[in-house]
Amino acid sequence: MIRFGGPIFLGSTQGAGVGESHGAEANDPVLIARAHKAKEYTAAYAPRISLDDKAGIDAVRKAFAAEDIMIAEVGYWDNLVDTDPETKRRNWRCMHDALALAEELGAACAVDIFGSYCHGNGNAKHVARNFSQEAFDEAVEMARSFLDSVKPKRACFTYEIFPFSVVDSPEMIAKLIKAVDREMFGVHLDLVNLINSPRAYWTSGDIMHECVRLFGDRIVAAHAKDIKMKEPAISVILDEVIPGQGMVDIAACVRELHGLPRQISYMMEHLRSEHEYDQAAAHIRKVAAGEGIAI
Repeated sequence: MIRFGGPIFLGSTQGAGVGESHGAEANDPVLIARAHKAKEYTAAYAPRISLDDKAGIDAVRKAFAAEDIMIAEVGYWDNLVDTDPETKRRNWRCMHDALALAEELGAACAVDIFGSYCHGNGNAKHVARNFSQEAFDEAVEMARSFLDSVKPKRACFTYEIFPFSVVDSPEMIAKLIKAVDREMFGVHLDLVNLINSPRAYWTSGDIMHECVRLFGDRIVAAHAKDIKMKEPAISVILDEVIPGQGMVDIAACVRELHGLPRQISYMMEHLRSEHEYDQAAAHIRKVAAGEGIAI
């Protein structure tokens, strides 16, 4: 079963940015949960809340349960392999707390990118070391460290698939699952981030099927996005677009996710306005309905 959702706005015109759960600044969990319900969403990004706010966590959990809204993910988006030791230690502590918060909220997962061997933004600088055996070993060590420390029973630790690090292909993800060897190490599936060539661009449905074949039982969350390749261009330039304006095989995504044994969140992100999210949601629901799947 797919649990579909995206950011909510509550009157704000500012869309959610990278790593933000909602475009609107809101701290009333009942209001936030009802806003999701009004959009006919069945999943949500976790509201911003401190791990130390036990009463607030309880209120969020109850408010979302009352509206039957699944909390999809707690995102912590910073560089886990920062080359500055103190920054790296801080980021590890924050990721530990994000996983602990996800567990307290009953979220499906906590998620971060692996990062990049640089100081600062792990999205912005890409180096060969990101694909080394050292990087793979560190990804294994980090996942084990977070899981063995928090010992979650409900929330998985996940790396979001990312084309500029070791988590960049179905084969590498399957290898990582085997190496980590922890039941609560899950997969956060962002199909768009696996599309890094013209061949992949035109065969996204096949890639989705391969992911499910290799590790379908480990997928706990997914992102609903679309991508368009620039033409004419000799170099490969891929831009995220509103779902329905690109070439991602959304029908294959909903078919494969719907067939998995657990409830999977399918969350829109990176759009600029409430209108764009509404447009994207309408398209995705139409595609799903064409597959005989209600989301």
